[in-house]
Amino acid sequence: MKKLQYSLLILIAMCAQACTQRAWYEGVKQSHRNECNKGPASERDDCLKGTDESYDEYQRKKQEIKK
Repeated sequence: MKKLQYSLLILIAMCAQACTQRAWYEGVKQSHRNECNKGPASERDDCLKGTDESYDEYQRKKQEIKK
């Protein structure tokens, strides 16, 4: 029974960490979008181009770089 509780605790901790990383990534992206929207309209589209990458795409690229 203790092993099951320990395993569940580890699983919950891992899920919480993954959720936290995703939330951090999305928060940084939103901050960047907000900064883009404060700038001149002529530069807004170019600035926003880098904010459309999903967290999953980011993770895939990150893994490719590590290889």
